Amino acid sequence: MSKKPMSFKVFAGIAIVAAVVINFVLKVAAKAGAVSILTPPLVEGPKVVFFIPTPHKFSFAMEIANGEYGIPVTITVVTTWVLIALFFLIFNWGLKNLEMIPGKKQAFFETLYEVYNGLVTQMFGKRGKEFIVYISALISFIVISNITSFFPIPGFSTVDGQLVISPLLRSPSADINTTLGLALITTFMFLYVAIKEKGLKGYVGGLCDPTPIMLPMNIIGELAKPTNISMRLFGNAFAGMVIMGLLYMAAPAVLPAPLHLYFDLFQGLVQSFVFTMLTMVYIQGSMATEN
Repeated sequence: MSKKPMSFKVFAGIAIVAAVVINFVLKVAAKAGAVSILTPPLVEGPKVVFFIPTPHKFSFAMEIANGEYGIPVTITVVTTWVLIALFFLIFNWGLKNLEMIPGKKQAFFETLYEVYNGLVTQMFGKRGKEFIVYISALISFIVISNITSFFPIPGFSTVDGQLVISPLLRSPSADINTTLGLALITTFMFLYVAIKEKGLKGYVGGLCDPTPIMLPMNIIGELAKPTNISMRLFGNAFAGMVIMGLLYMAAPAVLPAPLHLYFDLFQGLVQSFVFTMLTMVYIQGSMATEN
């Protein structure tokens, strides 16, 4: 008899129970003096993991020691590299040995493609194929970035001769550099579409609609687009980390664990969808004709 795949409810239940048990064991061990639980600062930027040495100092370099300089590589960058490698491995594995009659693996990736295709087709119509690569990559990356903290992968380090266990990865969405970078790529996309279809003169002329007096306001409106989507995504991801930190400080371990389903999983999925929808709205609004 073939075994049925584990349902999401069962998986979520096991994850919650495991989190509660681990927290309880750590608290008992801390009371016994076997371990010490350190509470990190609630508001903390991404830590520097290592430095890339440079021959001389320039704007991005920091002084390391003995007059040497290096480019700091933060945990955000390391996590992003891990996610990129993960995407490459997953999709490389998923696109191998495609068949006319799809198996479970191929059916999953075909379903995922249909979801993305339906999303862009609904917004752009026949021109959806022009943007499906960017939109599908964007929403996939943001989804995985937002739910990274839901999977507590432990990292090990030593501080003053003591073993320290802390989360190995950090959600890239909780770093303003990541969300701002994504917003700038989206800005480049809708500016490229606008100038390509309307021409530079037509795009600048559109900023003067309905009267040239509105030019400063329209410029501010264009600049507000990347600010809006970047700060929205960053604010929600970072606020979720702070709220969970407050709950772990103020409440027993049993209470905060189930809330990871909301702050790490549900909210991450919602904010990924919101960022992607706003991106498509901005691109559609820059087109010369409606679709």
